[in-house]
Amino acid sequence: MPETAPTESQPMPITALLAALLLTVFSAAANAASYGDTSPIYAGGAIGRMQFTADCGGGQSCKGQDNASGKLFAGFNFAPFSVWQGSELTSSVELVAYRGGKADLGPRGGAASFDGAGVSYRISSRETEALSVHARVGTTRLSGKLGGASSATTGMTGGLGIAYALDKHLSLTGDYDLLRAGFGALARTHVHLWTLGAAYKF
Repeated sequence: MPETAPTESQPMPITALLAALLLTVFSAAANAASYGDTSPIYAGGAIGRMQFTADCGGGQSCKGQDNASGKLFAGFNFAPFSVWQGSELTSSVELVAYRGGKADLGPRGGAASFDGAGVSYRISSRETEALSVHARVGTTRLSGKLGGASSATTGMTGGLGIAYALDKHLSLTGDYDLLRAGFGALARTHVHLWTLGAAYKF
């Protein structure tokens, strides 16, 4: 019988790894204490515009944008606390998956696209009964393509956002995320992501 050549194992896709992490979080938190009649677990998604800027060498900056980018996220809220009289702050750990569209960086940069996943620490401040603002900082593993060549990198991420609660479960969200990384020859790459979406608290 002819021998069959062994197949080369493929690395686990980022989306599959994120799904496994989310499943772990949901399983571990299944017996967590609820805050009132809701759970500390939330999840959501958002779509919007991505702007990709990079140093293309020789003092030249390459820029491109795409209007079909977005993210999925899930998090766990810790117990609310107060720092000053009348304040209500909530910290959380959040898992995020990013998906960027294709941005044309011009003749020097070529076409660029990315996806990735990361973890962030988020803190939110409740301003009114329905309105809250939040900030986040964390780290993200990004896989990108630049001019047909693929590379991966780990970088820092940060962001600001706002949420408006429609009821005790559903909120509308608006976010700005900044992802800093380097892809191949592009040592200093900034990805700016503006999104609108929704979050659901279980």
